[in-house]
Amino acid sequence: MAQLFSLDRLRMTKTRTIFLIVTLVAVSCSGGVSRVQTSSLPSPNPTSYSFPLSVAEVHARAWQAFSTVHQIDEPIFGNSTNISFDSKLSAECSTNAVFGEAVFRDPANTNDFYLHTFHRPFVVSSVYCGSGGGLPFIATFHLHLVASGSNTIATVTASDAEVVTGTKFGFGPCGPGQGYVYQNVKPTTVEEYTILRYLGSYLGVTNMPEVIKPKP
Repeated sequence: MAQLFSLDRLRMTKTRTIFLIVTLVAVSCSGGVSRVQTSSLPSPNPTSYSFPLSVAEVHARAWQAFSTVHQIDEPIFGNSTNISFDSKLSAECSTNAVFGEAVFRDPANTNDFYLHTFHRPFVVSSVYCGSGGGLPFIATFHLHLVASGSNTIATVTASDAEVVTGTKFGFGPCGPGQGYVYQNVKPTTVEEYTILRYLGSYLGVTNMPEVIKPKP
C-alpha cells in the first residue's frame, strides 16, 4: 500500500513539474502585445472609380492583373521582407469561388472578384500602429463592377479587417506553438484605393490621384 501511495505521489509530482514547464515556456515564448494606436487620414480615400471601359473588358483585364504571375512581377502592396507576410492576394470570381462563395450568390455580383490571403497579413498598416510601428494588416476585399454608360464603376469593399498585435504560445490543430494575437479594426480606405490604383495602372489609366495616408 505504501509503495502504491509513493507511486501516486511521484506521478502527481511529475504532472505538476510538466505543467510548470509548459507554463514557463508559454510565458517566455509569448511576444509582447501592442496597444493599437490609430493615425487619422487627412481625408478618406475613394473606394470607387470609373474606368473608361466596358464591364466585360474590365473583368477580363482584372483577372489578368490579379493573376499570381502578374502579382509576383508587380505586387499590389509592394515587396515585404517579412516572411510571414503574403505578398499576393488570391483572386476568386463566380466560376472558381471557394472562400468568397457567398458573394457570388447574388446575380448582381457575377462580374465581381473576391480577394483574400487565407487570413495572412499582407501589408504593414499606415493607419494602425503599435509600440514598434505599423502593425501587420489583414482583410478580405470585394471588387464590384457595374456598368455606367460605356464606363465601368469599380468599387472595393473591405471586410474582416484585423491587425496583428503580437504573438502568444498556445495549442492549435497541429499542437503547441506560437500564434498571432489579432484585434478587429475598421477598414481604412488606404488598402481599398491601393487596389483600385493597381487595377487602374493595368488598365492604362495614368491620372488617378495618389493614395492618401496619415501625415508623418
